[in-house]
Amino acid sequence: MRATFYNPMEYVEYVQGKRDIKSVRRVELEALVDTGATFPALPIDKVEELDLPIIGEGEAEVAAGKEKVKLALGVAQIEGKTAGSYMMVRPKGTTPLIGVVALEQMGYKVDPTTGKLIKGLPLMLYSGFPRSPWRT
Repeated sequence: MRATFYNPMEYVEYVQGKRDIKSVRRVELEALVDTGATFPALPIDKVEELDLPIIGEGEAEVAAGKEKVKLALGVAQIEGKTAGSYMMVRPKGTTPLIGVVALEQMGYKVDPTTGKLIKGLPLMLYSGFPRSPWRT
């Protein structure tokens, strides 16, 4: 699937009308939609090209097992739908991934029978309802 990844600070400036979209650093890549992945993942060279801010580091479950990974902040876009998300920083040459967090933010679901993306609305969970009288 074709996906575009943006520098998040520059993208916010674009949304605020302070910058032209053409001046926002971005890379367009073939990415694998991976419903087994939580966050999107980008190879380190693309993270550096976009100048994505590294915001943390921790252990994660990857294909090879547990591994220490860095998390960057970025913006991903598929077919005009956009999501701001943490992005796992992977070694150079690895396949870019779109994980379920970004997919759900964009409103996509995966049809399990065809493996194709289905466009919909983002899932919004609302916990502001009054407490049920049946719960203690």
